[in-house]
Amino acid sequence: MGLVEFEIARWDWKTLRCGCGRSGLHLAGELLALARAEHEGDIGFDVSSGHVMLPSVLMEPSLPVVSVALAAVADQTSAAARHQFLEALLFILSADSQTWELENEGRDLLEECRIAASPGIWLLHREVYLGPAVGASSLAFECLTLLDDNVDRLERVRADPRAQLAPHVRNAEL
Repeated sequence: MGLVEFEIARWDWKTLRCGCGRSGLHLAGELLALARAEHEGDIGFDVSSGHVMLPSVLMEPSLPVVSVALAAVADQTSAAARHQFLEALLFILSADSQTWELENEGRDLLEECRIAASPGIWLLHREVYLGPAVGASSLAFECLTLLDDNVDRLERVRADPRAQLAPHVRNAEL
């Protein structure tokens, strides 16, 4: 759990505007609890619950959540926690807008999140091949389709029988 704890500690959560109207401080504890979750029933974090984002609308805490999600994939997290972190990453990368407050500040949080996630491309490729579950590996590949501009590489991964991809992901168009 060292990488997740390190990444959570790196951010000043109390200065982040959470979607619930409070500071983002409570999210640090929720993300740490998610990283420590061993089973699906232990998971109480939902990225689209209005704290980090609403469906397709990013809020300020989404940027540190990208970094924590990548740290969780690199760390020793359970299959259930990895799945939830990768789902959170996919939802954030798939968003198409941000709050009007961020817009008025001149921020492009969608691009900031994409830039923050880009160094994790090889980590996500590793997850596709070596992840503990097909579901998480498939989520990692879906994240890659939003981050990795090398379409040839993505096609080769998708066609590789060693890649742990669900049929609907393997057969989808890029």
